[in-house]
Amino acid sequence: MTPVNNKSVLAFLFNQMEKLDNKEITVDEAKAISELAKQVNNSMKYELDRASVKMKIRAHNFEYKDNIELRDVESKNFD
Repeated sequence: MTPVNNKSVLAFLFNQMEKLDNKEITVDEAKAISELAKQVNNSMKYELDRASVKMKIRAHNFEYKDNIELRDVESKNFD
């Protein structure tokens, strides 16, 4: 599996735009790729926001000698 980061996602999307321009993929295929790219972007934004909140909580806890924690929803088992 190849690494995935913002740079690799952009490279993939630019490659797809070039394929569309060269008629190597259809407009419908490009639309499907676009929808997937939106979901990837949402996930990346979520991770950045989550990291920011964790840093703010860490700074708050240090400054006020508190012990606020960010609940890890992803690790909770649901019934």
